[in-house]
Amino acid sequence: MELDALVGKYAWVNTIEGWTVSVMRRRDHDEVVEIFGRGDAVAVGTAVFTELDRLRGPDPGRVEPFLQVLTRDEYTVTLEHNGWSGSFPEIARRCSADGEWFFSVCWNIHAAGMTTQAVDGVVTASFESVFPVEPRPRGGDRRPAWAIGPEVESAVTWQVCMAHLERQTGVEVEERWLHEPHPTYRVLEPHWLYRDVDGADRI
Repeated sequence: MELDALVGKYAWVNTIEGWTVSVMRRRDHDEVVEIFGRGDAVAVGTAVFTELDRLRGPDPGRVEPFLQVLTRDEYTVTLEHNGWSGSFPEIARRCSADGEWFFSVCWNIHAAGMTTQAVDGVVTASFESVFPVEPRPRGGDRRPAWAIGPEVESAVTWQVCMAHLERQTGVEVEERWLHEPHPTYRVLEPHWLYRDVDGADRI
């Protein structure tokens, strides 16, 4: 399906101040938790994405990333609240290893975040989500042909990111997932978890 045809159905994501959604193929639940948590993920039970703020501690200034893991047929989806692990290059590489693929979209309340794609352990796309389509790559971008073209209106920026995700993976991200209970984990920031891996944060 053409990109423009997918944009309209993702209007609902404009109500999300910040999140990371990732899609990958043929990674089981436990393996994904291990990649995102590196042995330090803490299971907090089953929770609803839109209610995750209630799991936070008393310090409002503390960043507390939460990870939810969903299985949909042959695909595994992660939803992150206050987290950006899905945009971290080393995690993208590991989730796409052994001939598989990975795609994520991330943004936060400050409109910062990355759209990331990896295939067979190699990051093939990495660019700012606030610029989902550009006439040419920016410095530091890894922008494939599918993200090059006329700039889009800022009002549909996040919708275009989600349209990219569906067009590249064939997986439709559904609003109802945010209102359903899923296994939930408290994880640490990826820069800390992968501090011993050389080049973990580089594409």
